[in-house]
Amino acid sequence: MKEAYGVKNLKFSYNGTNIINDISLNIMEGEFLSLLGPNGAGKTTLIRILTGVIKDIEGEVLLYSKPIHHYRRREFAKTVSFLPQNPEVNLPFQVRDVVMMGRFPYIKRFEMERPRDIEVAEYAMKLLSIDHLAKRHLKELSGGEVKRVFIAQAIAQESKILFLDEPTANLDINYQIEIFKILKDFNRRLNKTIILVTHDINHAARFAKRIVLLKDGMVVKSGEPEDVITEGNLRLVFNTELKVEYDSKNKPYILI
Repeated sequence: MKEAYGVKNLKFSYNGTNIINDISLNIMEGEFLSLLGPNGAGKTTLIRILTGVIKDIEGEVLLYSKPIHHYRRREFAKTVSFLPQNPEVNLPFQVRDVVMMGRFPYIKRFEMERPRDIEVAEYAMKLLSIDHLAKRHLKELSGGEVKRVFIAQAIAQESKILFLDEPTANLDINYQIEIFKILKDFNRRLNKTIILVTHDINHAARFAKRIVLLKDGMVVKSGEPEDVITEGNLRLVFNTELKVEYDSKNKPYILI
């Protein structure tokens, strides 16, 4: 299995406060990895570093054995896509236009979209069940619909690696499960590497192949869900008592 990311002795501070404290981590191609931890654990900061949004760091971040700052913009975008937690919604565009923005690595300046671009964008909209909203403006949509539009945009980008920060926040439970199933299918069928931040421990345990548990900018535990989601680890990280049970497939889940 090829290494997608190699992170070594990563550190980052902001206004004198340490946010990331000496993280070393390998992410393999085709992984479905979930970052878990309390607010302030460094989850969002970590993926913003891995996606090149934050550049002023200490340590080493390699993407396919190449420093991420050595990638050109379009080359990087064909490899990595990122859906932030709160994407910009005050855009004067229709849903179709927003999803088509995911095709920017493949469309040159002043070049018109090609049949392939249209096909991919329409596929992404259909996959997220928003094709009927194609001509609606973002401002007309609900929070959950907007979230699905931007997930469709990230899928339309056709990158090898997909980062998502709280992709199911503000979605009804049926859409949460649907999104996770779509991502799992992408991971399994297309070998797409998925790295996501979620606060939902049960979703992470059910769908992720590996969980990285963070606290205070450090990795507390990394491994398969059944090795990470334990009462002791959760007590250490979340400072509360959580009951862990196991389903018929030996997948852990918590009881509150």
